[in-house]
Amino acid sequence: MAKGRQKHQAYLDALNLLGKDLARRAKSKCELSEETGTLVTYDLEGSDSEPSLDHVLLVSPQVQQYLDGGKFEAESVRYLENVVWSTEPAIRRAAIQLLERIEAPWAHDAIDNARSMG
Repeated sequence: MAKGRQKHQAYLDALNLLGKDLARRAKSKCELSEETGTLVTYDLEGSDSEPSLDHVLLVSPQVQQYLDGGKFEAESVRYLENVVWSTEPAIRRAAIQLLERIEAPWAHDAIDNARSMG
């Protein structure tokens, strides 16, 4: 059990090292919804991989719930249509991940257009 705790602490330490770069990239707002206030670090790969700006992002607690599988109304995340064009891999990947859960035609169009452009 102590080995698991050490591994988790090493992961958290590595995540903290990304803090300044992540905050700078996010400009102190959620990288998906652009909400300000409380932000949490979210790793799309989970804690089994080495933290990297390519798969870690800053999000609001609400967006974190969505990424963790929480329910949301399609219209409440319409901002994802624009976010999917981000040049940052983690932001783009998270946007597509959420858009894939939406049945609305606009969401499918956003994914198709983003994938065809890059």
